[in-house]
Amino acid sequence: ESKESAKDKPASAAAVRYVVQIGAFSDAPSAREVRMKAERAGLKTYTQVIGADANKKIRVRLGPFEDKASADKAMAALKKAGLPGALLTL
Repeated sequence: ESKESAKDKPASAAAVRYVVQIGAFSDAPSAREVRMKAERAGLKTYTQVIGADANKKIRVRLGPFEDKASADKAMAALKKAGLPGALLTL
């Protein structure tokens, strides 16, 4: 019976996750500096490298979060630490 109720839930609602992007940097020292500031504020960060060579960017992000409320809380903590943030969905 529990399998049925899980099937009835729309997959798209369960699949939406939120991340907060602090920034995208072309150089590692800038990305590292922002990560350190966020981590000193108690936020766990991760990086994602996109592109290659001259087009390479290092995204610094928080998350993923299962719900918007958690992501909003992270955004508030970022703002308090003086850092920018953009709420994105995955």
